[in-house]
Amino acid sequence: MAKFLITTCSKEKDNAPGLLPAIARYQHPRIQWVHLESKRLGWPMLIFSGEFGLLQPLDPIPWYDHALQMDEVPDLVPRIAKKLKDLAVSSLVFYARPASDHGWDPYHTSLAQACQKADVSLEWTPWEE
Repeated sequence: MAKFLITTCSKEKDNAPGLLPAIARYQHPRIQWVHLESKRLGWPMLIFSGEFGLLQPLDPIPWYDHALQMDEVPDLVPRIAKKLKDLAVSSLVFYARPASDHGWDPYHTSLAQACQKADVSLEWTPWEE
């Protein structure tokens, strides 16, 4: 079992055609910072996409434009929980804006429910821009 760092995807994306590794597709400084922090700590990183679920940095993804909505949470939670189990995640450190900030609640809710279902501890670390 392993400890992972996690953050969400971002609307800022490289719009190059075809597939790009998730870490290259997403252009927000938060994602790049978490990636560098994961390397510094030696802990793997995940990116939580409302479109694709949990991604590893090198997972290839196309350009897309989709923000997770609350009505999508029930369908997404089992997929996230399965991925957490498949990756043998024991705990997550989640870098994110507060759930009360516009658009962030579905990500917090999904991750909290999936972690509970997969018996994974979840620690939220506020991200301030």
